[in-house]
Amino acid sequence: MTSPLRSRIFQPRVEYSMFVVRDADGYAPEPPEDIGIAYLPVARGIVYVASTIQEHESSVEVHVWPGAPDKRAQGELLGQVGLSSPSGRISVHAMTGGPEGQWLELNGPGLYGVRVYRSGGGTQAQARRDEAVRLIGDGEDIEMPSDLESYVIDIWR
Repeated sequence: MTSPLRSRIFQPRVEYSMFVVRDADGYAPEPPEDIGIAYLPVARGIVYVASTIQEHESSVEVHVWPGAPDKRAQGELLGQVGLSSPSGRISVHAMTGGPEGQWLELNGPGLYGVRVYRSGGGTQAQARRDEAVRLIGDGEDIEMPSDLESYVIDIWR
């Protein structure tokens, strides 16, 4: 396998059990009706990635490839979609927005393949999150776990 052209790690806040991969130029902020956990709906320059856990921080490693990469052996493949990028750059962030200026340059404007993999998550991770929320609510001085889920996203033209 060749090496990625560029890579970046984003740390989006998962809100409403989702985060987004979006083009820099405009997008539709409302998710499509009947969004599901196991697929990646696309609407006007944005990919909605569904999480198994609500309201938490996640790590998303994004790789830009010169062509379609081999499928990964690690992680659960959530799906593959096409994403139109009029600007040639994308960001990964929470449903309600993200830090400005955190972009990843693609290979110019065009149509890109996007493949998303998830590691972790599920009922055990949700139980860890819920226990942390309970302990924090009881006044415990603990940090919310940040290793509940992680993602790898491969993008190519």
